[in-house]
Amino acid sequence: MKLNEYSLLSSELVQFACDESATDWQIGEAVSVQAHGSDYFIRQGDSVCVGKALGGQDRIAIQVQRGLTLWILRSRHEKVLQLQSLDLVEQLQLDMAVSVDEAIAEQLASKGEISTPDVQAAIVWLSDRFVSADDIPGSVMERVFLGRFDNASDDGFVLFGAGWRGTVKRDMGALRLMSVTRLRGATARLAMAVGKISFQDASVAVQLQSTEQRALLDAALRDNGSYLRLWQEYGALEWEQARDCARELGSLRFKNADLIEGELWAWFLKVDVDHLKDFRKRWKALALSVTTQVELGEKELDLDSAVEDAPEKGERARRRPVRGVLRFEKDGVVLIPSQDRRSERPPANGFIYYSLSGDEAVQTRRARARQSINDGRRLPQLSYLLEGVAPPSARRRQLVGLSTYAKACFKGPPTERQKLALDVAINTPDIALIVGPPGTGKTQVIAALQRRLAETLGENSLQHQVLISSYQHDAVDNALNRAEVFGLPAVRIGGRWRRDEGGVDPVGVWCERKRKEIAVRLDAIQRDEPLTQPLEELDQRITALRLASLSSQERQTQFEQIDVLLHQLFDLDIRLPANIKDRWDQFLAQQKRVETQRQANEPAGLVRLLRALRTSSIGFADDGPDRAHQLERTLRRGSVKLEESEWKLLQRLSTVADATAADLSELAAFKLSMLDRLSPDYRPPQLKQALSGEALGLLADIEHAIDAPLRQSRRGISAVVASYHAALAQAPNEAARAVREYASIVGATCQQSAGKAMSSLKELSDLEASEGIEFDTVVIDEAARANPLDLFVPMAMARRRIILVGDHRQLPHLVQRELEDELISKQSLTEAQAKAYEQSLFERLVKQLREQEKVDNIKRVVMLDTQYRMHPTLGDFISRQFYESEGLDVLHSGRPAQDFAHSILGYQGKCAAWLNVPLQDGKEKYLKPGYERRAEASAIAKEVKRIADSCGPTLSIGIISFYRAQCDLILEALVDQGLAEEEDGEIRIARSYRQTEAGDERLRVGTVDAFQGKEFDVVFLSIVRANDVIVSAQKEGDERERLLNGKYGHLRLANRLNVAMSRQRKLLVAVGDQRMAEGPESEEGVPALTAFLKLCREEMAHGR
Repeated sequence: MKLNEYSLLSSELVQFACDESATDWQIGEAVSVQAHGSDYFIRQGDSVCVGKALGGQDRIAIQVQRGLTLWILRSRHEKVLQLQSLDLVEQLQLDMAVSVDEAIAEQLASKGEISTPDVQAAIVWLSDRFVSADDIPGSVMERVFLGRFDNASDDGFVLFGAGWRGTVKRDMGALRLMSVTRLRGATARLAMAVGKISFQDASVAVQLQSTEQRALLDAALRDNGSYLRLWQEYGALEWEQARDCARELGSLRFKNADLIEGELWAWFLKVDVDHLKDFRKRWKALALSVTTQVELGEKELDLDSAVEDAPEKGERARRRPVRGVLRFEKDGVVLIPSQDRRSERPPANGFIYYSLSGDEAVQTRRARARQSINDGRRLPQLSYLLEGVAPPSARRRQLVGLSTYAKACFKGPPTERQKLALDVAINTPDIALIVGPPGTGKTQVIAALQRRLAETLGENSLQHQVLISSYQHDAVDNALNRAEVFGLPAVRIGGRWRRDEGGVDPVGVWCERKRKEIAVRLDAIQRDEPLTQPLEELDQRITALRLASLSSQERQTQFEQIDVLLHQLFDLDIRLPANIKDRWDQFLAQQKRVETQRQANEPAGLVRLLRALRTSSIGFADDGPDRAHQLERTLRRGSVKLEESEWKLLQRLSTVADATAADLSELAAFKLSMLDRLSPDYRPPQLKQALSGEALGLLADIEHAIDAPLRQSRRGISAVVASYHAALAQAPNEAARAVREYASIVGATCQQSAGKAMSSLKELSDLEASEGIEFDTVVIDEAARANPLDLFVPMAMARRRIILVGDHRQLPHLVQRELEDELISKQSLTEAQAKAYEQSLFERLVKQLREQEKVDNIKRVVMLDTQYRMHPTLGDFISRQFYESEGLDVLHSGRPAQDFAHSILGYQGKCAAWLNVPLQDGKEKYLKPGYERRAEASAIAKEVKRIADSCGPTLSIGIISFYRAQCDLILEALVDQGLAEEEDGEIRIARSYRQTEAGDERLRVGTVDAFQGKEFDVVFLSIVRANDVIVSAQKEGDERERLLNGKYGHLRLANRLNVAMSRQRKLLVAVGDQRMAEGPESEEGVPALTAFLKLCREEMAHGR
């Protein structure tokens, strides 16, 4: 800060006349003033003079005598020095270091003083505004101005700088800058501190470098092992498993590759039939699916010659083989590559083998994410949080959680917990978790969060700053479904919207929807706007004059019609400027004179007869010969000269009833030629038909003169909206490009967030991609389901905050149990370390951050507590059995029971029922890899058929089982009932039962995993397990647990049962043997199922 920039300096200038004038005075710097007899001794570095005060001697003498006035040299005119003063109450000699944290950087960024909320940038800005250093050779003096609080009990002070003030308080023995605001009004009682003055980085990143913090982390890693390291080992085992799979599958030689004609880009690969048979056996033994990717290469895949822990990116780029999925046929295989890679062609012959490219990419992205987290590149405290160590909490600028704009995302008034979730998510210093039980409106919260985040970013940093991610495509699409921020949709990276995968690009959908909305609006505007019709007609006539080939008379007609339209616009207060109006009138008069003279020079009626010639087959068949004969007679009477061939043409066409196409073409050419000859203008036709430069310039001036005032008034809205509509309709690709360029929200799965498409969006090269992809905020939905290794990828990209949304009381995270067991046995892990594999990262953080809240008093975890999906009785059941029983909050119901009323025959007034299929109807049957029970499948199919047909397409029905084998049986039973049908070897719901009247899914059969996030009016839950196994009371401990697991199976998994029993809106029907939910064994082994049977009986007892 320059001292002369200080706003609290006296506005009066004090003048001193010096005895001599030095030349090296520094304007704007401090000087010392001391009494020297009746004069004053003035000094600045090596520059000195003795001066006499010019006016105000008494006040100057008092100021000099007190010695607490700061004097600033403002200007010098020959031997006269002009000084400004600042009276101080105290001058201190001290060194001062003021801590600056993230909150100050965010404050300054929000005010537009620094471009990004970076602490180092904030320190530079603060030093420039608050610290003054002499710009005099040999001087190292630094100054800062400060004042005490009015309340003497406050342990702090205020800094005063160039137009700004900063509040400083002592915190844990250090001076901390608490806020920075604009300086307004005069301030009394200023002190000046002189010494070594500095602002110091107190961000979390710096605090974590302290010896104390490193010791805490090292101790945690020593006692519990590294969480990141544990999952790195899991990832390495996954990579080895993929290599083993490729090795066991081996290669299949193909002899030639032929392109298959059709919409789908595919290649038929000719192979040896016996080799194909062996290859298919190995494929089946490995349980590979139809979506498994294979590669084509000229050589066999060799994984044993050079074993590598991780693939090199350069090697992948060099070989880039053709990849795709296989479809097996009798004499060969069909390779279907990704439809966006049509330029790649397979070799003429070679080998087919398992593709490791996807596994390689996954491993590389995970490794980069782990390295970024360990290095602390963006959120430096993230590694501490993941390792279970509480880091220092960054102080952040506090923001309002719910804005009016964000509130519009909710279907009704948001609940207090929804508001709290937004507040916690926006203001978290690092990570926030939103626990969303079934039907609690977490999707609405995510939509509101997207809007609120965009609002907090500021207009200069909106582009691609929020990442919405999840472990699967459906979850990303669902989270983006309601996302429209500042009128723009989210940009979707990858996903199933690609045309070859049967989906739709959300940006394209948005453009088409906007076009339709604007078309409706434009129609309404044009109906109500009297200007619309004359403006449209004016535009059409001017365009016709510019582009169409018109005769002189046709041009004159257009000019006259334009003049009529200009008079109509004049009556509607749209008037041409006087100079343009005068030019138009003169031009129109001149055109009329020229046209009148041209017509006077024409043979009487000759042009009319020429224009009346019939040159089309239909027209000629009407009266073509008569008109040709009449024209011939007129030409002969007027002694008009024609070529012999032209006379013969007219004579011939005068006597025939039907003219050939050649004759008509020749007649048309004759007609144009004659019209040109009769015109006084002998230029070529293309020049004669073009407007003059004068006419073109005048029409352009008329358009501009009308368009300019229209666009500045409400009447111009029609033209503006019409232009917007035309841009969306005629240049949709450009519109989509603009949307993708400026949208603030980006959606991608965890893996695709680090892919090439994201690098391209962020305008990064491949080399920059690993370090360069970053977002202000990362929001991950269904976080409790994701493998931690995949969660690390988008989490490592967050610069400001991470928001995880999920429910650890629903389905568990996706890991391979056999890999867990292998790691636990191989590494002799402790119970706590083994728990890291069993427990999702989301659940781990829920427990950890709630404990951390007790220490730092910062709330990071919020559970949404009001469900709107299901009948209140069922909502209360879910709350008691799956949330309250685990010490979590009560789940309230936000809608009354009457909202879920139904008239389903046999279930009137009920929301819970049990369809008993007793054990004597058939026991469970084990078929690897699961259980099935045919009696239940048949009972379900019959009941669903009855309900579906009686209620019609207004009712949606879901059928859930814990076992894939049972789902297959149910589908077969549905075929027998006419509810499903076979298509291409697969059983699918019959077309008439696929959609409700509202367009929703009407009937679905699937495992619990296929139903998370879904909801239906009625749900049938197939219990499947039906046996007479007795668990002896004498059995205890692990042996008892083993027996209970054997009797009840998946029914003992509370998280899966939670999902299965929370998909319905109106009615939940359990189907199975009631005895499996009766007695002390069931109360111990499957308490939730036992409680549901009791609920069903209560419903019966109360007549519901």
